[in-house]
Amino acid sequence: MVLAIVSLLSIFIAVAIGFWKNINVGLIALLFALVLGHYFGDIPVATIIGYWPLRLFFTTFGVTLLFSIARLNGTLERLSKWIIYQSRGRKALIPVLFYVLALFLASIGPGNISTSALLLPIGIMIAAGTGISILLMSGLIIFGSIAGGLSPIAPNGIVALELAQMHGVGDLGWSIYLSNVLSITVFSGLMFIVLGGLKMNGERVAIERPAPFNRIQIVTLIAVAILVAFVIVTGVNVGFAAFAISVFLFLFKAADQNEAIAGVPWSTLLLICGTAVLISVSDELGGVELLTDFLARLMNAFTAVPILALLSGVMSIFSSAVGVVMPTLIPTSVDLSEALSGSVSPALITTTIAVGSHMTTTSPFSTMGALALASAPDSVDKKKLFKDLFVLSFIAVAFIALFGFLGGLGLFLP
Repeated sequence: MVLAIVSLLSIFIAVAIGFWKNINVGLIALLFALVLGHYFGDIPVATIIGYWPLRLFFTTFGVTLLFSIARLNGTLERLSKWIIYQSRGRKALIPVLFYVLALFLASIGPGNISTSALLLPIGIMIAAGTGISILLMSGLIIFGSIAGGLSPIAPNGIVALELAQMHGVGDLGWSIYLSNVLSITVFSGLMFIVLGGLKMNGERVAIERPAPFNRIQIVTLIAVAILVAFVIVTGVNVGFAAFAISVFLFLFKAADQNEAIAGVPWSTLLLICGTAVLISVSDELGGVELLTDFLARLMNAFTAVPILALLSGVMSIFSSAVGVVMPTLIPTSVDLSEALSGSVSPALITTTIAVGSHMTTTSPFSTMGALALASAPDSVDKKKLFKDLFVLSFIAVAFIALFGFLGGLGLFLP
């Protein structure tokens, strides 16, 4: 029992040390996994190494490599400018197009952080020059990015689906993604109205026509379209398909190979996989079972979804949704469902954790919230923007708890 408690606490201690000392949590997690698992839990080192989520690592590496190429050769930036150009200067439509663009780009593979990093500087620059609310523009870009970020072919979506399969929930296909898109789009629509989006209707601003796509960018767009179609039609692993398409793009000299590989988010991959190893050690030592029992005592059939949504969201404000919250809580889904006598399905529990943990990414403590602050011009009151983004993250998680309580998160589940 003592070792189970210590192993569970070690996950949160690793996060706290990483936050305090600015060290990758995955590295700290690997240290704890070795000490607790091998020297105190007598788990063979070879077994601990085997906990490294190889399929997850392989898939995420392949997808992020492909979109590193697309970012380096300017394809993603040029695509965003052309879509924004379609607003024809209609002020109210500009932030809406940014939301749709962020959702689309994040869905097809780059993921939420890469999409936000691409669009926030552009969107906030336009907002500052046209009188659009900086909070509205930042919020819509971030929420659009996380709406698309749980796509089955995007890094965060891959993590959620792989964790669900690894821990007995099953193949959830597109259900988490669709639940995520629905809930975030509803919230974003309400945010658009509250922050004055409708009041801009009829106003116009000047939008320059962007340059056309060059040959390499057209080839890259075709390659991404082939990836999406190939995965949907054949069911091949999206990471493997992305590696294959990346090779063809390198043959066309679509980007420098070394720069593209360096552009893969290695720190994030280490965070995800290192934490997964420690959680597997904790599971072996009884820590995950202990967490499941604790959560089960707090919940019943009516409160499980809102409590899990709030818990996931609050945890995510101060830690990584993909690297900490989902790997910690999704493994409890099946046992928690059984403890609740099956009144809440493992699929609904998993979906709630995945969506809830992503609703708070406007927090300035998260990567995307920090990107919004960094992208704001000097004319913007950054202290006020910090506060507004922080408050927005709490409003968002309160919304998802209510939305889940009303049954909105279970509409697309098998």
